[in-house]
Amino acid sequence: MNPEKRRAGRPKATELSALEQDVMRVCWQLEEFTSAEVIEEFCKSRRLADTTIRTVLSKLRDKRYLELVPTTDRRYRMRPTVDRESVAGRLLKQLVSGLFGDSPQEAILCLLQDEDLRLEELDEIWGQIEMRRRELEGPQKGHRKARRSP
Repeated sequence: MNPEKRRAGRPKATELSALEQDVMRVCWQLEEFTSAEVIEEFCKSRRLADTTIRTVLSKLRDKRYLELVPTTDRRYRMRPTVDRESVAGRLLKQLVSGLFGDSPQEAILCLLQDEDLRLEELDEIWGQIEMRRRELEGPQKGHRKARRSP
């Protein structure tokens, strides 16, 4: 039976478990892959049974995070159907909603308290804040010099 037909009636993608997120990070990194390639790359940082990773890949296909790539090879090749940024955005919104009462400001302030935050990272964050501020102010106020806290 064609594996894609078997999954055709499955429900739309649902959220990812922690292990599924870890496997998806490898999938996004590889872009197109076989299960053996995912297993090899995943096991460089964390050892799991091959069957466990294959089961996770199957679940990710069921949830429509992965799809088969047409190939003439005997092995199945897959690729992500959802980009990392959209998944990260959804998960972050859930986290902000659940832990910070829908307050992005509180979430950001919490992140800024991180002792491991480096000065270079803080400068990058500040640059992103300035860019977002210009977007929100629009072209008429975009020429105003950005205020920077010490």
